[in-house]
Amino acid sequence: MEAFDLESLLTFSGTSPTKKVFFESERIKAQVMGLEPGQEIPPCRMDHDVLFVILDGRGVILADGEEMVFEKSSFLFVPKECGTRSLRAQTKTAVLAVQVKS
Repeated sequence: MEAFDLESLLTFSGTSPTKKVFFESERIKAQVMGLEPGQEIPPCRMDHDVLFVILDGRGVILADGEEMVFEKSSFLFVPKECGTRSLRAQTKTAVLAVQVKS
């Protein structure tokens, strides 16, 4: 068993989103991301399902052209079948992202 203090892993930058991978195994990759208002994770393709837990903040996720607003405590599931996905922060935002490798 392992435990992680996510708050201590989070960082923020005025120039670009930050990402910190803190756990990786054969089936799981977990990271925290810090975004300042207006910053975004650009559209990307993933070969895995991704679970996003919004630890703090508010913004928009775009998956295959479908836009959804998120806020603190939101849980978002984006299946690997989605062609692209991106996140844009409206306020200072902290995200836990977990890729589930199949």
